[in-house]
Amino acid sequence: MRRPFAVALVAWTFFVWTTRIANIWRDADLDTGEQVGRTALAGSFTVLAVLVVLALWRGTTRSRLWSVGALAAWSTAVWVVRDARILVADHEAGFKVVHTVLAVTSIVLSALAWREARRASSEGGDRRGGGEGDGARAGAYVPSS
Repeated sequence: MRRPFAVALVAWTFFVWTTRIANIWRDADLDTGEQVGRTALAGSFTVLAVLVVLALWRGTTRSRLWSVGALAAWSTAVWVVRDARILVADHEAGFKVVHTVLAVTSIVLSALAWREARRASSEGGDRRGGGEGDGARAGAYVPSS
């Protein structure tokens, strides 16, 4: 099974969001409530990325489509809102540029991973089985009707 864009989206998500958790708790300018809220947001990305990994590794076509779609949609929605707020806020130009690059990369990877997942789903999955999202596995006995 080849899903390079889904794998790239997962890797990017871990890089951007999971590593952010440590930065949140090192930020002395944030109070505990802000740290908890920001950790919850970063954690939501981490959970969705883990679900994609599990679906790619052992899931059905349906679970791959759902998990990639959920991560792609969440990434796009959060970055559109987040980056709009960053761009209109009083931040330095470098901060705005960095976050715009993060947003654009996240959204492009999301779109590519979603397209890849939809294409694989419409083509009936992959050779490993589960073409209709029925949970079939390679080598599993599937009785004929």
